[in-house]
Amino acid sequence: MTTISSPPPGVAALARHPVIRVLAAAMLVNTLGNGLFMTTSALLFTRAVGMSPSQVGVALALGGVFGIAAGVPMGRVADRFGARPTVVALLGAEGVLILGYTQVHSFWTAVPLICGVTFLDRGASAVRNALVAHALPPELRMPGRAFLRMMTNTGVGVGAALASLALVADTPAAYRTIVVLDAVTFVGAALLLTRVPALRPARDAASGGAGFGALADVPYLVITVLGGVLVLQQGILEVGVPLWVTRETHAPRLLVSACLVLNTALVIALQVRMSRGVEDPRVAARACLRAGTLMAVGCLLFGLAKGPEPWTASLLILAALVVQTVGEVLCAAGTWALSYELADERAHGVYQGVFNSGFAAGVLLGPLVVTQTALRHGMAGWAFFGAVFLVAAVAFGPAARWAAAHRPFPVPAARAPGGARARRVRRRRSRL
Repeated sequence: MTTISSPPPGVAALARHPVIRVLAAAMLVNTLGNGLFMTTSALLFTRAVGMSPSQVGVALALGGVFGIAAGVPMGRVADRFGARPTVVALLGAEGVLILGYTQVHSFWTAVPLICGVTFLDRGASAVRNALVAHALPPELRMPGRAFLRMMTNTGVGVGAALASLALVADTPAAYRTIVVLDAVTFVGAALLLTRVPALRPARDAASGGAGFGALADVPYLVITVLGGVLVLQQGILEVGVPLWVTRETHAPRLLVSACLVLNTALVIALQVRMSRGVEDPRVAARACLRAGTLMAVGCLLFGLAKGPEPWTASLLILAALVVQTVGEVLCAAGTWALSYELADERAHGVYQGVFNSGFAAGVLLGPLVVTQTALRHGMAGWAFFGAVFLVAAVAFGPAARWAAAHRPFPVPAARAPGGARARRVRRRRSRL
């Protein structure tokens, strides 16, 4: 594996790194399928399977619970057998299980399938994060993750655009064809990941692979919870914006799709750039502080969009979306850094599994929180939601200092305060 002593300067250099190139190709293929399926899944379950909208909501919520539960056990498997073979097996199994959607015709047969697919999907996501930690040198983890997120948004966007063909056809056969294509992308991603070097950190007899230590690492769990709170912002884009724009403002309905496109474009344009120099936990905590503050401001701007004429409402909504997206990008950078820097190098599988479970919980609860606050109580609800973001953001600083000072495992010299890596980070920050 090629190693690079300092982070590449930009997107082009990242794309040339052999390991990042393979990871990015797999991510692009996989998320293209995700974009296909996400765009058509509601219609698949209602038009092809025969479920009611409320049944779809219940099934997806149950699946989300299984997704939260997947991170730790799958992370433990990755620590035991290696991240690469584990994620390859999970993606292959998920591709096979997804094909089952072409054969279900009722709520009761769809629910266990949705739960199984979601369990494998969230487990694979956690193990993929561990694979990044194992396959890349520490200084490339952050820029590598940022580049992969850029590929994620690109893949989802392309997949969503291609899914419009199925939406035009609007037949059960068209939606089942999307399912088959999605399954193929999982198999393709699994095959690509077999080309990633199969590395995992060395264990010593005392560590035993560090076991389930992340579950007893209270500071890390606090960071995970705070990250999950900021991830509630996903519910604003997925549920809050469409319902708020169409039901509570005078802005045109077309603005909903414009917001989705703008969010995707901004993440692609900003994620790599805004992730530079965020490796140190203290810098990462400040990034999370800025992220939560911007999310809070965005909530207020969304609330102000109720009442004004269409042009003013549209400008407020677009401004809120831009502010929230910049916060989303900073949140991703800061929480990635904390999840890697505060983890035990011997047990990235379990640590990333724990952190991924917090992310999955935030994604699951986001739509519920936004509907019960902003959409139910208007400006007061938006202000409350913003206050939640702000409180979590402020808490990141002391939580990160606590976690960095009380690691329950030996910290490599390069990562310790004053170590070679810390000095490198400080020099890089001085140049910014």
